Amino acid sequence: MTSPFTLFEISFEVCNKVGGIHTVLTSKARTLVSRMGDDYIAIGPWLLSNTDREVPFDPDPAFAPFEESCRRMGIPVRVGRWRIPSSPRTILVEFSGLYDQKDDILAELWEDFEVDSISGDWDYVEPVLFGHAAGRVIERWWEEHLAPFGKSVVVQSHEWMTGASLLYLENHVPAVARVFTTHATMLGRALASIGISSGEQLAEELAHESSDSLAETHGVKAKHSLEGIVARRADVFTTVSEITAVEAELLHGRAPDPVTPNGIDIEVIDELAGSAPRDEVRAELQRLAARMLGEDVGDALFVATSGRYEFHNKGFDVLLEALAEVNEHDGRRVVCFFLAPAGNTGVRSEYLERLRQEDTNFDGPLGISTHNLFDPESDPIQRACADLGLQNAPGSRVKVIQIPIYLSPEDDLLHRPYEAVLRAMDATLFPSYYEPWGYTPQESLALGVPTVTTDYAGFGRWALAEGLGTA
Repeated sequence: MTSPFTLFEISFEVCNKVGGIHTVLTSKARTLVSRMGDDYIAIGPWLLSNTDREVPFDPDPAFAPFEESCRRMGIPVRVGRWRIPSSPRTILVEFSGLYDQKDDILAELWEDFEVDSISGDWDYVEPVLFGHAAGRVIERWWEEHLAPFGKSVVVQSHEWMTGASLLYLENHVPAVARVFTTHATMLGRALASIGISSGEQLAEELAHESSDSLAETHGVKAKHSLEGIVARRADVFTTVSEITAVEAELLHGRAPDPVTPNGIDIEVIDELAGSAPRDEVRAELQRLAARMLGEDVGDALFVATSGRYEFHNKGFDVLLEALAEVNEHDGRRVVCFFLAPAGNTGVRSEYLERLRQEDTNFDGPLGISTHNLFDPESDPIQRACADLGLQNAPGSRVKVIQIPIYLSPEDDLLHRPYEAVLRAMDATLFPSYYEPWGYTPQESLALGVPTVTTDYAGFGRWALAEGLGTA
């Protein structure tokens, strides 16, 4: 299958699950491959820190000459297939060798585009180096595989973290059409953490202080600068919801066109969940809960929330307060699983010991988390549970289990895909305060699990507008 153009799609979440963008890309890849074949190419980071876990990627030795060509210019790559439904052609880009050139790369961004990187720490510099490297790899692919045949090229870059790729291509391959998609603005996310989330509230703030000044105040000046310049200079600027569209126009002076709500391929989500029956995964969750809690909870309502560990923005605080209130009343027992990755050193030995025991007469609960957290005293879920009296006491109606990892067949706990665990729940709860789209409730519905979201989330607002939800 051929296409009139080649589409490169760049994201830090290609073969690297961080948040909802990973699911967006995974879900739509089958449609893109069916329409474009190998003229659709995903580009993600080749992270050396991932050597301790399997990356869902299968190399293709046919591209060894291209890999060698990139290696000679100081940017090693791997060309192959992303191990997801439809197996899209994928290039993973290793960029650590550019560290010595970072000052020159940042200086070029300032001199050519006035990107203000001066306050950027490593969490800014690393994505800039990746974006720059991705741009150079696309340039090399264009030179070797596309330009000789007169092939047109479109590059779609997701989030500020890949924006440097579009600026590099503007300078060096101006024939490439550049699309920038932002899912959430950096400054919008930062302001939401202090209670400013609506367009009206944001406009009020901007009446007193410029967006650049606000970004400096909230420690995101460099990221905000790069995001805004890429948004204004891209050939096409898109975002995933009206929420972010309003933010982007207020903060960056350009309205996205078009707004592209995140779709979902139900067959892909079902395939990712795997063939294990729901009851089988549910039984595994009951076994985990019994050993964590020291009592059988097979008759309880199993609910879950998940996402990046943004305690306020994801509404974890509101959910725990609601659970504490439920805990004060009689009724069916509830076990709430918090599936949000946090720093840890592995599964707790006490849990593993209980797992080996055939005797199920355990001596009380093991606490909240299945894993050894780096700093449990400062962990927001741990602290909130202590303050609210959600300590999994024997006989209490509400139980909380914190699973601070990304669930996958290769994890160290359940060895099940996140989607399979989600499908085993009775309901999911996502009371987000700041959620430009909100893929998690959409995934739940795709798997047949009732869900709760909010009209602070793009998906929630879309569902209400379409008459698909209840206010």
